[in-house]
Amino acid sequence: MDTNEFINIDHGSKMPKYRQIIDSIHQALQNKQLKAGQKIPSINEIANQYDLSRDTVLAAFNDLQSRGVITSTPGKGYYIRKADISQRRKIFLLFDKLTSYKEVLYESFIDALMKRDKVEMFFHNFNVTLFESLIRENVGNYTDYVIMPIPTKTIAAALSLIPKDKLYILDRGRKLYGKTYPSVCQNFRSDILSALHSGIDLIKKYRSFFMLIPEHSHFPNQLVKGFRQFCKDNQILHDVLPQLPGQKVQKGNAYLVLDDRNLVKIVRDAFDQGLEIGRDIGIISYNDTPLKSIIANGITVISTDFGLMGKNMAELITQRRKDHIDNPAALIRRNSL
Repeated sequence: MDTNEFINIDHGSKMPKYRQIIDSIHQALQNKQLKAGQKIPSINEIANQYDLSRDTVLAAFNDLQSRGVITSTPGKGYYIRKADISQRRKIFLLFDKLTSYKEVLYESFIDALMKRDKVEMFFHNFNVTLFESLIRENVGNYTDYVIMPIPTKTIAAALSLIPKDKLYILDRGRKLYGKTYPSVCQNFRSDILSALHSGIDLIKKYRSFFMLIPEHSHFPNQLVKGFRQFCKDNQILHDVLPQLPGQKVQKGNAYLVLDDRNLVKIVRDAFDQGLEIGRDIGIISYNDTPLKSIIANGITVISTDFGLMGKNMAELITQRRKDHIDNPAALIRRNSL
């Protein structure tokens, strides 16, 4: 058999050559180029054709044997043991940070994958040095890489270390990277605009509308742009501030709160002043959690569907699709508005 039929080696790639052999055989099995019981080229044949050392090819074969993909018969060579490799994936999952709604995303992602797929999760906490280090240290160790990028062009070089057909962008980075690689991302500006428009009848009850976004936070600037556009289009008095104006809530105002710390402060201050949430003041929180459906008889939220995001990403990987998916978001009406 001519190894050119299914083995692809890129000598310029950062991926170890033994991993390229493994991935080539996996891909050939997925594409039905190889079948159970079929003989594959010998270690020497692959080494000679691609100018590789025997040790490199042997490392790949040992890995494939350990997974039960190939088997050897003394004096005859290597054969495909099983053609079903749907559960072979080892996925590198890089989150920005852990939050309650990211847990929903993770659980949905795991549930939608094949049960024996292995997912290893890491966090970069918006630290560029850590982000780059985690990728450099793990290139070649996984079949797929799911990345929540830091929204900056400086990480492009690190992303380029990952083979393009193995990289997926998750949640953020739609504009910078989500159209280059397969992705499931939020469209933050469009999402907040449509969500606020769907609740304009409630928002119009209030005199002023404030967005509270903490200083040095990592919320996308597109959220601010969408908020300002909505208020301008609908002639609503508004402002964007890092904290409560005057340190207290004021009757007649509505607040769009991006972080939970400010949310707790607003709810507590309203209670202390005897203000009724949903009548005297309005509250919209960002990103839903189960607790927000209970606090203050229910907090209205703007949230993407993190469960669907995890499911969509799992389908991109398992179906080897190259789609660019905008994950939907909506205003969930509760008593706080």
